[in-house]
Amino acid sequence: MPDSPTLPRARLEALARKYAALVALRSRRDGDGPAATRAELRALAAEFPGALRELDTLGAAELARRADACAAALAGEIQEPWMAWIDAFHTLMRGALERRGNGAVRNSPGGRTLPVVVRQVAVTFAASPQQVAATLFPSRRRG
Repeated sequence: MPDSPTLPRARLEALARKYAALVALRSRRDGDGPAATRAELRALAAEFPGALRELDTLGAAELARRADACAAALAGEIQEPWMAWIDAFHTLMRGALERRGNGAVRNSPGGRTLPVVVRQVAVTFAASPQQVAATLFPSRRRG
């Protein structure tokens, strides 16, 4: 991945909190624990649009790896480039959803906002949309 800017600590803390929540939700889901409440899912999706896609498409092992990587970055280790990518994704998706909700943005081609936002992240970080999509939302893997 190309070099990415370093996220401010507060944004990195937010990502660490998000991944800790996703790990817990995935553990509950996979372990037949109590189902996530609508309020939990709505709050997570409102703050981090696309997080529920991560919950559904990333396995427990990848969610844990991302949580560990965020914790390591908070402890002073190098931030991985995908951290800036997913942070930008959440910001851009939140803006797109707000504009669409206000009628300012019409449905993207095919009625999907995700590919448009992925392309914007790719342009921002001089990467291909395929690389961004494969990095942020890889095919689901068990574990």
